[in-house]
Amino acid sequence: MSSTTNNSGGVNGGGDDDLKQVELFVRAGKNGESYGGCPICHRFFMVLLTKAEYNRDMQLVVTTVNMAKPPPDFKKLASRLPVLGHGDEIVSDPDEMVQYIDRNFRYPPMNYDNVSAANASRDVFSKFSFYIKDVSHSSAPLLAELYRLNAYLEGSAHRYLCRDIPDHLDCLMLPKLQHLRVAAKAFKDFEIPSTLKGVWRYLATAYQSQAFRESCPSDQEIVYHWQSKPECPALSKEKQAFFKPEGEPRYSFDVPKDISA
Repeated sequence: MSSTTNNSGGVNGGGDDDLKQVELFVRAGKNGESYGGCPICHRFFMVLLTKAEYNRDMQLVVTTVNMAKPPPDFKKLASRLPVLGHGDEIVSDPDEMVQYIDRNFRYPPMNYDNVSAANASRDVFSKFSFYIKDVSHSSAPLLAELYRLNAYLEGSAHRYLCRDIPDHLDCLMLPKLQHLRVAAKAFKDFEIPSTLKGVWRYLATAYQSQAFRESCPSDQEIVYHWQSKPECPALSKEKQAFFKPEGEPRYSFDVPKDISA
């Protein structure tokens, strides 16, 4: 296992010393130690970084776990990732993790009740998954969902889906959009159309967010995440070399020139 620590300043005081540290166990990358390309791990890493910005005494420790050879100490805690550790509590169910984080770190509030935003973003990732796994051979269903999301974003006055700071819906959706952007290009030569200005502005806003950038896996690890799935098509030799995880990490944080957050 490999760990990194993030200490962020903020406006709230801390609790007891033994409750200041929050540990997030995430999936390791190809080498078994680096931060891997799991979108669910990215989601909770982003949630905790967002909370840490406002909780001065919160000490976030992120520990990567190689699930091919999980350490004995981790095997005693859980059998899947991500996992949250806080004091004597170990939480591994995603819904319970959201509830636990919000209950113990109340600021900023991250719950959402915007039905329109939830509906507009609900099916994007499933259509992407069908497309990249060749369940659907056409990009049309994915494009339809991207246009649906774009229409919502174009009509919204907010920087994020529901407000001007990230909430749980953003932490769920933005990692998935990054996977879509990187993996669909690698496996299908598919790119998010530049005409979808709402989607690109949303991504541009995320790319300016410290919580998103610090929690985002590299392009290589995102591609490896999908390359390791037997349902996905094989990459060409040229793309295999380009996305080799052992190389210098690359991050797709650029946006079309006419887009601003």
